[in-house]
Amino acid sequence: MSLIHISRKVLLAGLLLLPLQVLAVNPPTVPDPDPPVGNPLPPVSRVDVDGPYATIIDTRAGPSRSGWVVRPSNLGADGVVHPVFIWGPGAASRPSDYEDHLRRIASHGFVVYSEVSSNSGSEMGAALDWLIEQNNNSRSDYYQKLDTSRIGAGGHSRGSVATFANASDPRLTTTIHVAGGSFDGRGPNNLRKPAAFICGEDDRTATPNCRRDYTNTRTPVWFTVIDDASHTSTARDGLAVIVGWLRWQLAGETERRTMFIDPSCEFCGRGYETQYKNW
Repeated sequence: MSLIHISRKVLLAGLLLLPLQVLAVNPPTVPDPDPPVGNPLPPVSRVDVDGPYATIIDTRAGPSRSGWVVRPSNLGADGVVHPVFIWGPGAASRPSDYEDHLRRIASHGFVVYSEVSSNSGSEMGAALDWLIEQNNNSRSDYYQKLDTSRIGAGGHSRGSVATFANASDPRLTTTIHVAGGSFDGRGPNNLRKPAAFICGEDDRTATPNCRRDYTNTRTPVWFTVIDDASHTSTARDGLAVIVGWLRWQLAGETERRTMFIDPSCEFCGRGYETQYKNW
């Protein structure tokens, strides 16, 4: 086992300043996801800006018409079948508080569902059911335009807790947890698929729980602490990470693996304190 760790901070060893590197546990062994259904999403060179799709919002979506769907305006164009991402807002927040985030993700070709979060995450399970039903309903705008074999879930703060509650659902391909470590350290027990933990250096509440969750995780996991990010700002500061992760895990862009799992990975350098294991 090799032990390396990348961060902007440096380690004083004798008279030498040695850069910290990525803490990589185990060599890469987890295969990349299978190719997506339908034609691939249009390629992009950057994940920190909007993608090629114009987006629209349905603010009365979901099984109780209390959720949002943010999606490309031209669903299914050029034979694309769109991966799905379910997003849980933080406590006392609504999808409207994350509109820029949701539009950014949808502009890259994902159909994004969001609804007010609960600790139980029951709304996420219901959203999964509803989205799959819509894809199978010939009267729906989403009919056969969703890749229901590529569904991710994630959230910020309480939304992350809701995601942990649903993480054992076999319909999920990956989960993303932003500034939202589990309260009791047992959230990782539900993980079955690759997960990303994105937390903030200045977040004194959630980041200690994120670290504990990382220690307790037995599935493939990638974990970063973003320099100078607060509990609130981590969702914004980590948006490029989220888009890159989804393009790798849901859109089948296997080349993006090196953005995360590599000694010189893009989200492991200046500004990020990154660890990963079980790959």
